[in-house]
Amino acid sequence: MNRPTGPWCLAACAFLACATAGCRSIPSGGEVDVQALGAAPLELRQEFAEGVFTRLPSEESYWFSDIALEGSLDRFVAEFAEAGAERPSAAFLHAQLVWTPEPGKTPLDADATNLVLRLVIVSKGEVGIYGGAAFATPSGGDGEPRSLAIEGGTLTLLEKTAGFHDLLSPARLSGTLTARLDDGAASRWRRALSQFATNALGRPTWVRLPDSSQDRLASR
Repeated sequence: MNRPTGPWCLAACAFLACATAGCRSIPSGGEVDVQALGAAPLELRQEFAEGVFTRLPSEESYWFSDIALEGSLDRFVAEFAEAGAERPSAAFLHAQLVWTPEPGKTPLDADATNLVLRLVIVSKGEVGIYGGAAFATPSGGDGEPRSLAIEGGTLTLLEKTAGFHDLLSPARLSGTLTARLDDGAASRWRRALSQFATNALGRPTWVRLPDSSQDRLASR
């Protein structure tokens, strides 16, 4: 397995960015490992500084970022939209836990999936949105941060700006992530990332189903 050395373009730059928020009093964030499976395999590790989640009627919705939460995302969206600004890099992950595994009641084989993934990579003014699925084993909760042990994940590119070079698809994803329960913050992140994706791609791409609590990328 080759590891990237020196600068190499858009997608890798955001994945290799380190977390900027530092240690927090309530642990959240974590990291994922992504292995590109193309002609030039790459193994990348992305750290997240922040993680929040909300419980909805049919799922748990998690949001992770490598930038600090409070106020930073709104500034990031504004800076990206500003013509001529030096646009920052970032990585965002949205994970939807659609069912919780229960021994003897739900499938636990390697092909089972219960986590829907969307990964947003931003680098040098370009954006790529990846989507896929994985199997996650949750732990914690009831007032404590909730963790997801993720395995068997797959990702492929769904949307991109014209200058984004995809060096990942298809890719495998695994890792461990931790989020704190914060309904208000999760709602703010959903709205801000929806606006960011619309600004970057020039069309609405992150939509809310009218008959479900589930967020999804609009199919094209």
